[in-house]
Amino acid sequence: MKRILISLALVLTALTMLCACDNAGKPTVTPEPTKKPMSEELKRLVQNTVDATITLDNGDEINLELYPDLAPDTVENFISLANEGFYDGTIFHRVIPGFVIQGGGYDEDLNALKTDTIVGEFTSNGFINELSHDRGVISMARVSNDPDSATSQFFIMLEDTPALDGDYAAFGKVKDDASLAVIDDIAMERTGSVASVGLEDVPVSPIIIRSITVSASDSEVPKTKSKKSKDDEDIFTIDADDDDKEDNGNDISDEDMKKFEDIFSNSKTSPIS
Repeated sequence: MKRILISLALVLTALTMLCACDNAGKPTVTPEPTKKPMSEELKRLVQNTVDATITLDNGDEINLELYPDLAPDTVENFISLANEGFYDGTIFHRVIPGFVIQGGGYDEDLNALKTDTIVGEFTSNGFINELSHDRGVISMARVSNDPDSATSQFFIMLEDTPALDGDYAAFGKVKDDASLAVIDDIAMERTGSVASVGLEDVPVSPIIIRSITVSASDSEVPKTKSKKSKDDEDIFTIDADDDDKEDNGNDISDEDMKKFEDIFSNSKTSPIS
């Protein structure tokens, strides 16, 4: 009987210790926050995909899937520029850890490149686009006060940033973990300011895009909207941003959002707060 009592005591003690692990501050598995489920309309619009691969000068690759049914003009523009070699030799000119990597508008010498503008295919501009700016999503940079000012510059999300939803034309996402690892590596690069061209968060060692290849020609993507040109009005440079603070992409204040809008500007004519 005494042995039974001792055994029960040991079992109870063990159970007590297990239950106390959380309170003792030992590591526990925390469930991920529940994300908003994808609507049936969004599921339909992302069913048709076009594969694209960003190949860096060091041989690393970022594999993407693009959604022509979701943002047809944006995808057609991206494919057209890729197929004509526009992106060859451009760089990721802005890297903000915990937020985005941005590229497609400058060469290695930080010369700004010019091309036509396209209609902004996002909700606040009158288009149905429910794709959230989650980690790995690719979207278009634009002038903060002009919804139809996107050209060639794109950004890829390093973390979920729902504050951008509905205001920027998300049009695809990174396909695999290996590609996510590549963008994480880029995010670790040391950056600095280049006053001569008004850029901040520029990688000290250039992150050069050797090429962007796609699995479809631009003629195979539906052209449902017309491009617009800003001609010489678009000087196609990025506004300097005075904020070097890293953001975790989960909770952005109105003040920070205004600064991020400046980050995504493609013109020095856009206002800076």
